[in-house]
Amino acid sequence: MARNKAFEPEEKLEKAKDLFWQKGYNATSMQDLVETMGLNRGSIYDTYGDKHTLFLQCLRSYADSTFEDYQRTVEEAKSPIKAVEKIIKRAALRTIAEGRTCMGVKSAFELASVDEEVHAILKENTTNIVTVLKELLKKAQKAGEVSAKRDPAVLANFIVSNFTGFWQSYLVYGDPELLQRQAEFLVKSIKK
Repeated sequence: MARNKAFEPEEKLEKAKDLFWQKGYNATSMQDLVETMGLNRGSIYDTYGDKHTLFLQCLRSYADSTFEDYQRTVEEAKSPIKAVEKIIKRAALRTIAEGRTCMGVKSAFELASVDEEVHAILKENTTNIVTVLKELLKKAQKAGEVSAKRDPAVLANFIVSNFTGFWQSYLVYGDPELLQRQAEFLVKSIKK
């Protein structure tokens, strides 16, 4: 007969995600996870699997929540270009508010070239964000908010690539004002 869990699995997953986000995959030990999650190894293995499987769940959770955040931003915007602006500014503001860089980018540099599962999660998430931006930019072109001469697919990829630059800059300089100025410059460069 199966027993009920004496803990909330989603709550413990959030703790693991924060730890992986802070330290990265390779620097996080099983003992770190035991201490941070407040669970014994057996409970972690029984509920989440091994360290790699747990990390994939955390990365998927992060990717999904980030994408949902961008989708809410789109729904709240008054026009296609305002939605694009909000997504750009949200990427910068989220970094400042959380005081750390994107877990996806951190994981990409650490693991995406050597771990097919991590690569697949990150590629899917990036493709989803690019697709949303591309569709918004097409609508912005139809509304006369963006030049019809611009390629929406290239612009969308350019925006997402700049997010990595935001996070790298914040990691190196820790300067919220610089990050906000970079976001504003990116917004202006899209409208030309």
